[in-house]
Amino acid sequence: MIEMNNQAIRQRHQGYSLIELMIAITISLILMAGVGQIFLSTKTSYNLQNGLGRLQENARFALEILSQNIGQAGFTTNLDGIDNFDNANIKENETANATLGFTTASNTASDVIAINYTSATDCLGNATGGGGVATDRYYLNGSTLMCLGNGSGTPGALADGIDNMQILYGEDTDNDDVVNIFVNADNVTSWPNIKNVRIALLASTVDQMGTANQDTNTHVLLNTPVIGPLNDNMLRRVFSTTITIRN
Repeated sequence: MIEMNNQAIRQRHQGYSLIELMIAITISLILMAGVGQIFLSTKTSYNLQNGLGRLQENARFALEILSQNIGQAGFTTNLDGIDNFDNANIKENETANATLGFTTASNTASDVIAINYTSATDCLGNATGGGGVATDRYYLNGSTLMCLGNGSGTPGALADGIDNMQILYGEDTDNDDVVNIFVNADNVTSWPNIKNVRIALLASTVDQMGTANQDTNTHVLLNTPVIGPLNDNMLRRVFSTTITIRN
């Protein structure tokens, strides 16, 4: 009777075997690997959606600022006879900004535009002085949209993640108040007949999105040569708008 009790006690106190422990550890590792994979996948998806959201926000903000400002050109009447859209204020493919690193940089360099309009402040909110005329110059510095106002003489950053900016001008060539053709600044025949300004932006994610998001696409902005593929860990989208000039 005592021997049977001792045997039962030994059975109750008998632990797991080494094989059972190894099986349990293996199952635990598999489960942990699955949880880790789900976490990484969720994090990657979140970063992707967050990057795309920021890309769209930057592009839309940049277009909104440009639209509001450019739309004021041609509306002013107290510029002492200076045409709001003249060759001194608009320049295309400026050499100083042809540094985006594309293979065809001379053909895809970002355009530059400057606008005169009546305002107490320039694009950066600085006072324009007693004349009340703002002159705002928009250009890209790397992948940042910049504005140089006349209130302070110091440029300011407006939006990040803007890789390229192209501009075309809608000209009324037969004086019927209807745009007949969109051309580059160099091909405009009569600046007072400009009725529309068409802008295209190539926006990118500010942060890299990982090797799975190589930019293998090509991008076309208005009438420029093809840009890309750039083969970097960024995502890009093209945004465009047409702005009516109140001539």
